[in-house]
Amino acid sequence: MFENITKFFKNWKKKENKNDNSSRDTAKERLHLVLMQDRANVSADFLELMKQEIIEVIKKYIDVDESAIDVRLTNKENSDGTNGAPALYANIPILNIKNEARKVKAKQENKEESKQENKKENKQENVNKEKNIKQKEIEEKKEEEAEAKVEQAEIIIEEVNAEKEENKQEKENKENKEEQKDVETKEKVKSENN
Repeated sequence: MFENITKFFKNWKKKENKNDNSSRDTAKERLHLVLMQDRANVSADFLELMKQEIIEVIKKYIDVDESAIDVRLTNKENSDGTNGAPALYANIPILNIKNEARKVKAKQENKEESKQENKKENKQENVNKEKNIKQKEIEEKKEEEAEAKVEQAEIIIEEVNAEKEENKQEKENKENKEEQKDVETKEKVKSENN
């Protein structure tokens, strides 16, 4: 049915451009309307009820001039110029778009902006998390390297201390040998003197 409405508006523009408003055509159109209402089994009451429901829906979003509203059935014109299926024609003059409709649009825009901002914030948080993870990895690597250097330094210190201990032992052994030689020499001299 909505497809017929859109096609009707397209055809209506074409008809409007032709400016062919003779009384003969008007009478012919009225006759077609009566036939369409009869064929579509649409009474005038049904058409009025449909008109009121359409107006109520539209009035939620825009202010309209109800006295100038024209809702009626018309004939769809086929591509060969013959009359086709019935179509609904609605001419609804708009006085003003209601603030609520604008607010709804503004809310939708604000929601979209909020979504975009949230996406940007989430993206930035992810980037910051990745940076923090990389920074922690770098710090851990530096700590591991520092620990390895400390271990190497401790090993070197142990080696140096062991070498010092060996040198000390050698020195003591040398001194002991010299003392022993001195003692032996003294005893030898003593025994020679005796």
